Amino acid sequence: MINFFIKTFGCQANVADSQDLAKLLTEIGAQEVESENSADLIIINTCAIRELAEQKLYSYIGRLSKIKKIRPYLKVGVIGCVASYRKQELYSRFDHVSFVYGARDELQTLKAYLINLCNELMTTKQFFEQHPENVFGQGQDRDVKKIVETKKLLTIPNLFSKASKINSLSYKPQELVRSMINIMTGCNKYCSYCIVPFTRGRETSFAMSKILDQVKKDIENGAKEITLLGQNVNSYIDPESNSRFPELLQKVAEIDGDFWVRFMSPHPQDMTRDLFEVMAQHGNKLCNYLHFPMQSGSNRILQLMNRNYTAEEYLEKIGWLRSLMPHATISTDIIVGFPGETEKDYLATREMLDKIKFDFVFSFIYSKRKYTKAFEMDDQNTHEIKVQRLNDLQARQVEIALELNSQKIGKNLKVLVEKRLTDDKLLARTEGSIRVLVSSTENKVNSFLNVEITDASVTSLVGKF
Repeated sequence: MINFFIKTFGCQANVADSQDLAKLLTEIGAQEVESENSADLIIINTCAIRELAEQKLYSYIGRLSKIKKIRPYLKVGVIGCVASYRKQELYSRFDHVSFVYGARDELQTLKAYLINLCNELMTTKQFFEQHPENVFGQGQDRDVKKIVETKKLLTIPNLFSKASKINSLSYKPQELVRSMINIMTGCNKYCSYCIVPFTRGRETSFAMSKILDQVKKDIENGAKEITLLGQNVNSYIDPESNSRFPELLQKVAEIDGDFWVRFMSPHPQDMTRDLFEVMAQHGNKLCNYLHFPMQSGSNRILQLMNRNYTAEEYLEKIGWLRSLMPHATISTDIIVGFPGETEKDYLATREMLDKIKFDFVFSFIYSKRKYTKAFEMDDQNTHEIKVQRLNDLQARQVEIALELNSQKIGKNLKVLVEKRLTDDKLLARTEGSIRVLVSSTENKVNSFLNVEITDASVTSLVGKF
């Protein structure tokens, strides 16, 4: 049997792609393992959104060379956004990288390659385990040789003789069964700071019929949380019927079963009121939650970012949401220190924080990315100023989050249990994705509960049922 391990960096779209590949490999008889040290095939799904993510990636790939020395038949593959524009560098920099497929490359091509690779790897693995002397010659590490010699000899099955039973989800017992489904790929927005259009290409929407089939399969296999993913879900258009995202969301909500539906991320420019109307009509399935990336509260900076909306338009759409769903949880992304950001620009962002009062804010210092328009922009701010602004923004958000979470004390909330933390504690989340620690000795993982909130902190709630 081939053991595989998938390491995923970056966004939820990457998580969905990794989940899809895990399904394929499981279907053809491979087994997913929890550690690189047990794997015969390692796939690294990469993210290019920030320079730090690339640095972590290169460090991670470098460490895998030690495993390759122990198991020379190990195959290491790099896929995703970094692979789209660093292919030759990855091959030249790391001798132990066996294949590289970028996010723009056809997924079906990658899948066909992996099927063939697993067949070849099965044969190679057995050969090395039968004949370790052909791998480790005189003078090599005797302990390593002994490990290989004493491994149990495997027989080679025909990977294509298995029944075509589809295991829609790959998940660990005692953890929430989630399904992450890409409804589209690519982006047409070309925000001046973002590398996604260069790594994932232009927008391509997937057929609604196939998306709905996948949702149904995953629900049948126990999924309690479905997340629909795209760089800009608002621009989804079914290639077969021209139906748009609100119609897709409604059809997903009409599927039988007890589950929650989330989506990310929408773009403020394309947000329409009818989407919120669908969410309000199907509140039993569609989570009372919106991740709505603002990026900046300054119209001048938004224009430099090529975001194509103003702070006033953003506020108007938040108003639509709160008029239809008054108790919605709202999160956002904010970039601090964009090239040319003045103190006045930063204070405009800070003011939006106070006006809207987000439940969560994912805030970052601007990361310079080659190939983007912002890469060439003049930046007068020092790193110290950017850090100071980020710290100030995050300190204010801590106050807001504690205020909002404290208002939930004494309320009864529906939560979905993700996993057991200790013998008497469960980790759950509200439909607004707020963590809730629940006291219980019962096994309630992958179940919905109604809990009374008894305490609150900046990052989580405490509840009992």
